[in-house]
Amino acid sequence: MMFKKTFSYLLISIFITCSNVTFVSAAQDTSASTKSTAVATAYQSDSIKVNFNGKPISVNRYDTYFDSNSKVMLPLTPIIKAMDANSNIQIGAGYATITSNKSTIKINNGDKNVTLNGTSIDLSVKSFVNNVEVFVPLQFFSEVLNKVVDFDSDSNTVNISDIQKNTEAYFSNTSSLSSDKDISKKVDDYLTAEQKLYNFSGSVLVAKGGNILLDKGYNMSNFDQNIKNTPYTTFAIGSMTKQFTATAIMQLVEKGLINEQDKVSKYIPDFPNGDKITIDNLLTHTSGLSDVTPTLLNMKLEDSKKVENIINLFKNKPLYFKPGTKFQYSNSGYILLGYIVEKVSGMSYADYLQNNIFKPLNMNHTGMGYNGPIKNYNSNGYNGYLDVSPISDKSSLNALYGAGALYSCTEDLYKWDRSLKEHKLLTEKTLDKMFSKHVAMSEGDNLDYYGYGWMIYDSPDLHEIYHGGNVLGFTSNIERIPDKDLTIIILSNIGYYHVDSISNTLTNICLGAKYEMPKAKEVIKLDDNLLNNYAGEYSFKDLGVTGSITSEDGHLYFIFVGQPKCEMFAESKNKFYFRSFDATLTVNTNEKGQVTSIDLYQLGAKYSASKVK
Repeated sequence: MMFKKTFSYLLISIFITCSNVTFVSAAQDTSASTKSTAVATAYQSDSIKVNFNGKPISVNRYDTYFDSNSKVMLPLTPIIKAMDANSNIQIGAGYATITSNKSTIKINNGDKNVTLNGTSIDLSVKSFVNNVEVFVPLQFFSEVLNKVVDFDSDSNTVNISDIQKNTEAYFSNTSSLSSDKDISKKVDDYLTAEQKLYNFSGSVLVAKGGNILLDKGYNMSNFDQNIKNTPYTTFAIGSMTKQFTATAIMQLVEKGLINEQDKVSKYIPDFPNGDKITIDNLLTHTSGLSDVTPTLLNMKLEDSKKVENIINLFKNKPLYFKPGTKFQYSNSGYILLGYIVEKVSGMSYADYLQNNIFKPLNMNHTGMGYNGPIKNYNSNGYNGYLDVSPISDKSSLNALYGAGALYSCTEDLYKWDRSLKEHKLLTEKTLDKMFSKHVAMSEGDNLDYYGYGWMIYDSPDLHEIYHGGNVLGFTSNIERIPDKDLTIIILSNIGYYHVDSISNTLTNICLGAKYEMPKAKEVIKLDDNLLNNYAGEYSFKDLGVTGSITSEDGHLYFIFVGQPKCEMFAESKNKFYFRSFDATLTVNTNEKGQVTSIDLYQLGAKYSASKVK
């Protein structure tokens, strides 16, 4: 039953992920016997702000600092007191003990080990205790105190909050069947291997038959500060936003305020070609609108605050084709739909979703990713693959609006999934229309179709409803198989990661089909003559760009014009992978051994280029 979907959700450009990346490693050994020594190897900061449950905590301006490895170190006393006024902190010569009604914590100066109720917890950074204060890394609050922790490096703000556990009955449903427990273990083993071998980072929820089989975080929400992903970590979800935008439109349809066959000009009278494009065209990506996505990367944050400025980027461009005649994925169409929600409802797009979708479903950790410069989710986005580096999505996420501006967490999205099953927000008839196969997503023997904000996959074995998303630094996917009551939700804080193929494998595990465990990538040494033979210039005709391969001191590098070079690592004589982005490259030769072309594979898509020099 191995099946593969090949659609790439956010086609900014294939080479957007090919950039210089600096590996973010685990925390290094940091300690000091006195605070003066610690500050000598680091630097104090009077600009680190600390909030607990949304309220600021007053900390001495000299008591927050970055250590020599740029790890945030915070004074524990004022924060513990803000969390629990009845807690007691005793500081002695080189040690500290924190006691409360529920716990006893022991910390020794210069020790990575912290004891919680007699159980040892190893941190990656050493704590520091002097005669008056205890200084701990952010990892302490997440792993010892079990809090949700986020550090926004743009504003130098630490946000710490209590975990708000969901009370819906289905979050307590665990299967007692040995077969389900076996599936849970296999799923966890697979994802653990993905983390170990391929640097998977994110949170995953798998549910079958109303029972949650797995609800867990993997790797780091913040690699720089060693904060782990958990079920409560929130992520930008990119194009998964479209299903919520489509739902908003269909709610207005049910109220008689919109008809899917209405022309765009009815709601936006001055929109060029608005008398040719219908709401249905926007929902199904058959409008022919020019895709605004590539221009968003250069948009100023201030300009992205007004949706009219975003619409101005594409509204006067000629249509790619006559509306209704072809499918071409377009973020522009869903940006327009978000604007139409505002025009019809009289609310902002964000307020409409909050009042009509998120609040009724108790999706308390879902909303707009940014409020201007303020980030609303608690994970950091990264660019890369086996090696990663932080990347800011602030400008693009603000501008994506109804096409990709939301954030969420796995448990909120499971509430969303259950609401669809139970027809809480829309009637069964309307949902059937949303999940119908309105248009094939490619020509030929295609199994993938687009509905309203959802993709539909059909094969003899499977009927699947799904949608994913990519924004800079984040990848997401929700997969629903209604006939099996199977739901798989994957949120990752690494951009352009292969969550689609992971979801496929988890489906096979859950349905008892064959699957393969991740295998370690190997690197082989190739002869210099072969490397020199591969060097040259290649033309990606379909993309309208050129790339080149260079051979330097026994290493091959791949370069798109105007982009940094990415080292290629040989798995075989003609197959290579990259550490800096999730793709493979195959070199093709003729019967004489002459190089004719290359094929670049990324996220299930194939990009071919002929050798021209």
